[in-house]
Amino acid sequence: MQSIHRLNLRMPGKYLLAALATLALTASAQAQFEARNEGVFRDRVDWGVMMDLSGPASGSQGIWTNGFQAYVRTLNEKGGVHGRRINVLAEDSRFNPAQDKINYEKLSTQTPVLAISGMGSSSSQVSLAPTIRGGKIPIVGTYTHTKPLSEPVSPLVYGGFCTYPEMAKAGVGYLADKLKVTNPKVMVVSIESAGGVEYAQFIADAVKKYGGTSSLVTMKITAADVTPQVLEIIKQKPDFITIYGVGNTAILTMKAMHQYGLKIPAFGISYLMSPQIYAAIGPEAGAQYNVISCFTPGGADQSSGNVEMMAAADKYNHSAMKEDINYVAGWVAGQMAAQALQLAGPQPTRAKLVEAMSKGFTVNTNGLAAPIVFSPANQSGPSSFRMFGYDYAAKKYVAFGEFADYDKYMK
Repeated sequence: MQSIHRLNLRMPGKYLLAALATLALTASAQAQFEARNEGVFRDRVDWGVMMDLSGPASGSQGIWTNGFQAYVRTLNEKGGVHGRRINVLAEDSRFNPAQDKINYEKLSTQTPVLAISGMGSSSSQVSLAPTIRGGKIPIVGTYTHTKPLSEPVSPLVYGGFCTYPEMAKAGVGYLADKLKVTNPKVMVVSIESAGGVEYAQFIADAVKKYGGTSSLVTMKITAADVTPQVLEIIKQKPDFITIYGVGNTAILTMKAMHQYGLKIPAFGISYLMSPQIYAAIGPEAGAQYNVISCFTPGGADQSSGNVEMMAAADKYNHSAMKEDINYVAGWVAGQMAAQALQLAGPQPTRAKLVEAMSKGFTVNTNGLAAPIVFSPANQSGPSSFRMFGYDYAAKKYVAFGEFADYDKYMK
């Protein structure tokens, strides 16, 4: 669109007036534009979130949702995107695929949204994958990663969290080098879920490159006792373990191993990084527990992105969440949504949003993660990783190296 500043003010008066009139009409049309059946109104854009807000995974997914909403709130206070604020409609899945199906249908037609973020249940992703791929609503910033939804690449799906194959490669590579083990023997401790099965396969693939072997032991997401699983760990005698699940999965596993006197190094998936988890595990067991992550947790450095997020968390009464990696991930997913909406232009529709994103775009998180690059061939999301531990004395996370140090494991 031609701006006032670029008009030739020395043109004949009638032409200048015509140009100004055209400009005014264009601006007026943009201000009046609506697509209510796709969640676009004159002053706002409705944007959906589908996450577990009250079920067994709410301890992490609820915090992610708060992080997402905090970034959107910060953005809205600055004027929103193209003059429209983002209105988040968060639907509670209760970690139930049947409920997620209802939520998706609701956000498609009943209270329609321009796009959806989150999709926190791997089982829900698997069951909804054909519907999402055959639909028109883009999914921007998924919370979990599954093959049925993400492979092959679809212009409707963009990852927003650390991906399982890269978690496996970076985590296995780092510990194999640190422990100086050849032919490593690794165990996966996982909740019973589609994502857990996929992650175990990615670990097996990563371990195979080192000539090692891996095995899987599972538990219910609502488990209160993991004695059978720890007895299996004792039987298998792994060089190290990796944990997939929710916060309680890591807490129960690490505490039970400590009670049995096991000092086996472990790393959790990115979701399992919070001060509350480390506090519940305790310093003795926690000395063996690390987390592989594509995000930098709150307070771990003084990058501009980290400082801004921490300040916003304090402002919105989220201080207890700001060091949780899920809060960071939600904040970054909010950045992805804002960037995508910016690309869609002043008259956004689902089709325009999909078209704009499909050409590729980069999200600069200002230090919360390495730049996140989406291309027509790769829409998986964050792809740089590093390992973190926790300093109980200083009460802060410790990064083991830089993101670039782990590139060698990604090949």
